[in-house]
Amino acid sequence: MVSTFPIGGVADIKEGEILLPVYVTLRSEGVFINISGLPPEDGLKLFVERLFANGSRFEGLDYSCLMRLLYGTGAMAPASMGVAEARVADGIVRFPPQRRALYKGVKIIGGGARAEYLFEPVAIEVAADEPVYGEPGENGARPITGYTRKTSLQPGRLNFDEFVADMWLKGVRFGIDAEPVRQAIASGETTRMDIAFQREPTSGADAEIQEESDALRRDNSPRIMLDGKADLRRFKNRFPQIAKDLPLLRKIPRALGEPGFRVTGQIIEPPLPADLDLQALAGPGTRIERRGSGEVIVANMDGFLAFDTRSNHIAVTEKVEDRGGISIRTTGDLSLAVDDFVEHGEVQEWRVVEGKHMTFLAGVFGTVISDNGDILLKSTLSGGRAQSNGGNITVRGRAYNAGLEARDGNITVPLAESCTIIGKTVSIERAVNCEIVAEELRIGEAEGCAIAGKTVRIASSCARKGKETVITLLAPDFSDYDRQIALIKKSLTETGKAIQAKSEEIRIASSEPEFAKCLAATAAIQSGAIKLTAAQQSGWQQMAARFARASQALAALHAEKTELEENRLASEQEIERISRQRESSATEVLCEIGKICGDTIVRKLHSSPGVSAFHGLPGHELRVRLRNLGAPHERIFSEDEGSVNWHCRAPQQSA
Repeated sequence: MVSTFPIGGVADIKEGEILLPVYVTLRSEGVFINISGLPPEDGLKLFVERLFANGSRFEGLDYSCLMRLLYGTGAMAPASMGVAEARVADGIVRFPPQRRALYKGVKIIGGGARAEYLFEPVAIEVAADEPVYGEPGENGARPITGYTRKTSLQPGRLNFDEFVADMWLKGVRFGIDAEPVRQAIASGETTRMDIAFQREPTSGADAEIQEESDALRRDNSPRIMLDGKADLRRFKNRFPQIAKDLPLLRKIPRALGEPGFRVTGQIIEPPLPADLDLQALAGPGTRIERRGSGEVIVANMDGFLAFDTRSNHIAVTEKVEDRGGISIRTTGDLSLAVDDFVEHGEVQEWRVVEGKHMTFLAGVFGTVISDNGDILLKSTLSGGRAQSNGGNITVRGRAYNAGLEARDGNITVPLAESCTIIGKTVSIERAVNCEIVAEELRIGEAEGCAIAGKTVRIASSCARKGKETVITLLAPDFSDYDRQIALIKKSLTETGKAIQAKSEEIRIASSEPEFAKCLAATAAIQSGAIKLTAAQQSGWQQMAARFARASQALAALHAEKTELEENRLASEQEIERISRQRESSATEVLCEIGKICGDTIVRKLHSSPGVSAFHGLPGHELRVRLRNLGAPHERIFSEDEGSVNWHCRAPQQSA
């Protein structure tokens, strides 16, 4: 019988009963410990102590599981793995004194560092009753007059479960080396060995600061790439640039060490690690957040990272500005993680600067790349390249032998010479010997340029050193629209034929005289033209029932016809939409040249992708395509004087 009364004396209960605490359950499957119900501190140890002290023991003991529950040693404790209960043994049985007498004393050495035991062969005293016979009777048989008890010693064997219980009572309550002990018991030979060892405490870890980003320290050494090679163009971190919400420093909380245990079960406390205050380190422009298992100093704004050695603070400053210039000596290539960057010095040739909104006050001879930001060059762009992905480019000075690209933005340059310029909208006061691609282009003076665009407005155009100005107007490919319209018209014709066929089916289905009368009567009754009496109502219902199936078939035909008519209407509307789009696409394409004072060629090129057909082309291929004069029938203008005012018109659609 399993009881849930508090711990009591096991030896005092009735035979067949086991008095157990509420967190211990004895079932046919074994002895189970309820993890969540374990009492605090040493409650489980007290239960084990009383169990052994009162002449009982575990049978089929899982020693490692018991140690985990008592001391949290070895593998992860069951409670931390989300297990509701742990099975520690097959059962609980009596530990008779005669069996306990088989186990010798144990030697505890070093104040509990280890325990030593001498294993020897054992013998068990076995008692048996032998009969005592009297004198023979008349039949000659000798009757049994009594019994006498005789004892004898027989070879015995130790038991590991008994060994654990006996050692517990003799002071060895932790760290039995189970496997060697089992082997010694199984051999039955005389062996002196260490049976248990203390567990040393594990040292904890002091609280420390961990850098959360590799951008916190200035490092002028070459950056190491993923393939292990050094990038001599880029420093690891010349001056730290910090983005808002970037984690800077993390406090690694101190970690307490694991306690150790002597073989007697006495705890060995680990040393207490040191702690620190993260709040004392957070300076202006930062905040402290709790992320994961600890506190983190986080940048509260975009800017420079600054360490104040006097106050021992880390801070993020608002102004992001550099005065030393961008060169292999000062900064190497830069990749900026801030919204705004101002450079007072020159950008050396072959150097690359990547960022968002960037302003350069001195000359730029290298490459500047913006991601969703604007680039402002207040001086010269010479021999380098400016690229804005999603933003605009403005040059206040001169652009010479350079590349400017803002496919989705505006490019503004007062003077561009021998440049490649690609943008959505381009505005240049004077362009000399340039290749320019833009959806909308405004130029004051164009000299020897090769241009492709949709809307082109030029004040004056001329040749440059024998090189004419070539303008390619990217007209829409009307054949694409016409093919779409032709396909829809073909489908529309087939739909019209299907509607006519369906109308004929409806006429045939409703032409049977009796059914036609029924349909006419139904229409008159539904419109209210005929009022039925009670007697007429009965006759009408009979007639309607007789033609019910024919009425359903006719209704299905009408529904199919309606669907076809809706499809026809949708096709007609789609033709109108494509036609309007066809017309509007042409109005975007025009060329206006106020004055032509040198060789100028204007041609049209029908292109479905538009200006994107010129994106991503190598420089030499782009020049070849822009300088292509086209076939004679494509040319709109080819003279050395005059003016151009040409607007694209969509050709008449074929019937």
